[in-house]
Amino acid sequence: MAFFLPLAFSLFLAVISAYVLQLLADARRRLPPGPWPLPLIGNLHQLDHLPHRSLARLAARHGPLMSLRLGTVRAVVASSPEMAREVLQRHNADIAARSFGDSMRAGGHCENSVVCLPPRRRWRALRRLSTVGLFSPRRLDAMRALLEEKVAELVRRVSGHAARGEAVDVGHAAHVAALGVLSRTMFSVDLDPEAAREVSDIVDEASVLGTGPNVSDFFPAIAPADLQGVRRRMARLVKRMYAIIDEQIERRMHGRTAGEPRKNDLLDVMLEEGESKEDSNEINRDAIRGLFTDLFTGGETTSHTMECAMAELLQCPNSMRRVHELKSVIGSKQQMDEHDITKLPYHHTRPKPR
Repeated sequence: MAFFLPLAFSLFLAVISAYVLQLLADARRRLPPGPWPLPLIGNLHQLDHLPHRSLARLAARHGPLMSLRLGTVRAVVASSPEMAREVLQRHNADIAARSFGDSMRAGGHCENSVVCLPPRRRWRALRRLSTVGLFSPRRLDAMRALLEEKVAELVRRVSGHAARGEAVDVGHAAHVAALGVLSRTMFSVDLDPEAAREVSDIVDEASVLGTGPNVSDFFPAIAPADLQGVRRRMARLVKRMYAIIDEQIERRMHGRTAGEPRKNDLLDVMLEEGESKEDSNEINRDAIRGLFTDLFTGGETTSHTMECAMAELLQCPNSMRRVHELKSVIGSKQQMDEHDITKLPYHHTRPKPR
């Protein structure tokens, strides 16, 4: 007991001293206003299981640009379109070095991810290849038939469920369609059902791990201990995803050796770039696996956006009635095309994935 009291008192003084020093440091940094943080936990106690709503309540009190302390990590939150534009467009270079969740470092993925990499040579090479292989006008025109095919498959699947009176998991159906588009764009083939199911499972589990609370993110000093095991579980998912991508790379390499014609897909673009002298050290197999993993996991955004939009429409009859503008534009046509979209004014006000 005689030993415990001095130890506890010393620990208390250390915590209070660190807290005061941190407050003084924050004052010198001219941070935006925000709620007063508590020692050790900061503002974590003000976030509940729906953090976006908690942040909205705090923003209503402290303004559209506010600072929070999450554990020992300082965060600046932009909560309005104007502030988001200010941060993401005018100060995008300043936030390029922002920190990422500890789970992103699992399996060394962060070293080859365009999400994590600083804007240097490898990041620029991956960004350029993504633009050339996916987002250039020429590539988008070439993908139009593929997109129409996958949308038609999605419509047939949903129509089949409706005809049988079965419920439709909109998020899963959209995710399957997005996965098919990505697979054909990257590899020129659809993944076999088993591999496609595994990719879907990996993405779902990675989304849960990556977005859930992790003590390592709030207290980086103890991150190497991985107290919740998030990084270890994420590393297993990364390994499984890399194995699926490696299988496609090996098939392509064997095909090229056998004299098969060029596929002209994203994998071909990256393999040829890696063979060039200019980027041979930057575009290696690790970089290819990292980019393709980012693309697969990013495809979940589309399904979540569609699922949330459908749920919102079902809860808002007025919005649902306005969406019925589709009937007046499409009429008796079996399928709409891109030209019809320009005639849908209300459609342009709906949220769209980026």
